[in-house]
Amino acid sequence: MTLHPVAVAAATGCSNSVLENEHRYTNLLEMLGFLKDRHRKRLKARPFPNEWLKIIKARVAFFVRLAAADQAELLDHIQVFLAEKNFEGCAGQEITDEVRVTIGAQACLLLLHRKTNYFPRLLTILVYPSTYLADEQRPITADIWEEGKASRLGETARMMGSMVLAWDAVKSGAADPADGKNVVLHEFAHQLDYENSASDGTPALATREQQLSWREVMRTEFASLRAAEETGIPTLLDTYGATNAAEFFAVSTEAFFERPVMLRAQHPRLYAELRNYFRQDPVEFSAERVKGG
Repeated sequence: MTLHPVAVAAATGCSNSVLENEHRYTNLLEMLGFLKDRHRKRLKARPFPNEWLKIIKARVAFFVRLAAADQAELLDHIQVFLAEKNFEGCAGQEITDEVRVTIGAQACLLLLHRKTNYFPRLLTILVYPSTYLADEQRPITADIWEEGKASRLGETARMMGSMVLAWDAVKSGAADPADGKNVVLHEFAHQLDYENSASDGTPALATREQQLSWREVMRTEFASLRAAEETGIPTLLDTYGATNAAEFFAVSTEAFFERPVMLRAQHPRLYAELRNYFRQDPVEFSAERVKGG
């Protein structure tokens, strides 16, 4: 049922001016969304730069294993991603096309086959040449925390609007798509996690049914990883994922794209949840079989 704005105002006690302002705001958001979508379509329609393609083929090993349609979609996403994200070098790191494209190609792998807003909370990517030191607070007891420096390869946070990456780790992750480690996939998985306005290991899911299934599987798998870490049992998943639910999602994303054959065999329910969310089956383009002989 549609009510006239005057009737709504009378029923709710709101003035006409308030309702009119809300209507204008809604219209403005719709217009901005339309303009953004149109700009992105124009970016995708541009010819992909040959120099960028050479960088991808030389640096990003998984690219040649993708189906032709997925390669084309990935290149479209990279055009938009690089147009919308700002890159800054730290500690003398120069920001070149090689840096931007190598990062963008890996990040955009997470966007294939899905409607996306291109990591909307992320504005700036800071790149260090190598491992960098960051301030950190470590728990000593329940009530005592120690401040110090910690070596890191990458980090991001929901309220930062930025991401930090070590260039040497970015390069090694792109060069070996089956070692189970990829700092770009890990940190950009966190950005996907933030899209539901939380940092809880649950990205934006379309239906209540998907949310319930995700929650049940992830809770069980997370508990299993924590038990393995406590007892020292070897695991396919990096035990850093036992830190919290957010890190578990990031670590699982790395394994999903880098070790899909083993993940599907050892953690079939986890693999199925990630496959349903990402709408991809990395077993189809994985280098894992080749690497394993």
